[in-house]
Parts: sequence; structure tokens; C-alpha cells
Amino acid sequence: MKDLRNSFAAIAKAFSLWWGDWANQVLVCLAAVLLSLTVILALPAYIGVLEQARDLTHGARTGIAGMWSGFRRELRRSLPWGLLNLAASAVFGFTLWFYANSRFVFAPALVVIISAAALIYFIWQYFSLACYTLQEEKKIKLAWQNALALLLSRPGVMWLSGLLGAALSFVSLRFFIPLALGSPALIALVSLTAVQQALRDGAETNRPES
Repeated sequence: MKDLRNSFAAIAKAFSLWWGDWANQVLVCLAAVLLSLTVILALPAYIGVLEQARDLTHGARTGIAGMWSGFRRELRRSLPWGLLNLAASAVFGFTLWFYANSRFVFAPALVVIISAAALIYFIWQYFSLACYTLQEEKKIKLAWQNALALLLSRPGVMWLSGLLGAALSFVSLRFFIPLALGSPALIALVSLTAVQQALRDGAETNRPES
């Protein structure tokens, strides 16, 4: 029950921060969307959104300047990561399309399994990006490990926020209009506040009793 309350608290904080700086977040997201039209720059652009969102969680409104600084700084390191996720998306997308349009008896079950695997992969990568932004040592492998550890150790906080992030991402890509309203920044803030809350919960759990 405590994990559930903390999860809602983290989500509420994300919405509050986003709404309080909405005008800046819309400009940041428009810049990110324009960069994402190249496809290959989509993930570096999102990391730029995360960078300024991290600043916002610490009380600094860096806006478009913070986004652009993060984008340029992390461009080279994030490009291979983006290509990996692009390839994974292509594999998931093709296999889902293939089995959804096939007449195999076991095709519906495979569609469900592949959809679940794609969702789990998305949530893992979603929080890996947040961990990468928050951690001092900028190593992708470490971000993957940290995200997996949090998903397993603090499931109450992480998975609810992850499902919300997935839903917001789907709606934004499906209908496009939310992208113009600043949804990428909200999606970034949801992941960051969830990770920050999970880390606080972990620190409280491991704190020795006096």
C-alpha cells in the first residue's frame, strides 16, 4: 500500500512540475519532435528532454537551453543506443504484424506474448534512460542494470509509472496532437520522479534502525 501511495505521489509531482513550467516544456518538446523527424536523432532528442526535466526536478528551469545542451553533450554516446532501440522496435513491429495477419492456430497467443515482451522492453528502456540521466557515471550498461534492479526491487513504484509512460507514449504517437502539447516532457518527468521516489524508498528501507 505504501508503494502504491508513493507511486501516485511521484506521478502527481511529475504532473505538477510539468504544468508549472508548461510553456517552456512545450517549446522543448517542439524542438525534440523536429529533431525526431530524422528518426536517427529521436533518442538523443529525448535525452535532451530528460536533461532539462532532471533540472526541473531539482528546481531549475533550464528549458530549451538545457535540452539543447543535453542533446549536444550526449549525441555521440546515445546514437548507438537509439539504433539498438530502433532495431528492437522493427523486430517487435514486424513479428506482431506477421502473426496478427497469419492464420496459424497459435498466432493469437504469440501476439499476446510478443506484445507483453515489447511492453516490458519499452518500460525497461524507459527507465534506463531516466537512470542514465540521473547517474553520475554515464554508461549505458550501468543504466540498464540500474533500471532492471529498480524494476525488480521497487515494483510498486516503477511499474505503475512505467505503464503510464507507455500509455502516454502510445497516445502521443497515435494521435500526434499530444506531442505539440508537451507530452514528451511529461513522459520524461514521470520516469524521473518514479526513479527518484524508488531510490528514496530504497534508502529508507536500508537505513539502520536507531
